[in-house]
Amino acid sequence: MKYIFIIAVMLLAFNAGAQKLQKPMIDKISGDTTLMTKEEPLQSKLSLSLHLIGCSILKGRGVYLLYLHSKEAGEWDFVVQDGYAAVIKFTNGKLLQLNPVGQNYSKIMYDATPVFSDADIAYGISNDDIDQLKNNKVAVIRINTSVGSFDYSVSDARSEIIKKQLDLITK
Repeated sequence: MKYIFIIAVMLLAFNAGAQKLQKPMIDKISGDTTLMTKEEPLQSKLSLSLHLIGCSILKGRGVYLLYLHSKEAGEWDFVVQDGYAAVIKFTNGKLLQLNPVGQNYSKIMYDATPVFSDADIAYGISNDDIDQLKNNKVAVIRINTSVGSFDYSVSDARSEIIKKQLDLITK
């Protein structure tokens, strides 16, 4: 019983710092302010797998971006560009397709053990996309790349992270 309590406290500590905004970035010429949420994992932080995804949301001048941070075991050298849309499947079966912004390249982290590929990919999201993300639970995120697609399952509890990030940044 004592060990269950310790594990529960550790899990709460892992989630205690969730849902924060990064320090606002202010353009020195235009004065425009850009806000970004802290990146949060969409899978368990205790996972030993290197098939992981995290997300954060950026709000700039009239623009919202969903950043997906992918970590894949092995030496995957890939690109995400126009034509490689991400597909989000909700628990009700509906699909949301998001188009990448610019070209996004993976980095192979050779100094890690084991070696893995790391990529931050930006997707534009509209007000309609925001509504769908706020009002539905994400079940699966598929990132389409130049080497194929990577599918990430998202639990109901972790699906709430995206909703909370959107609530925080759209205030």
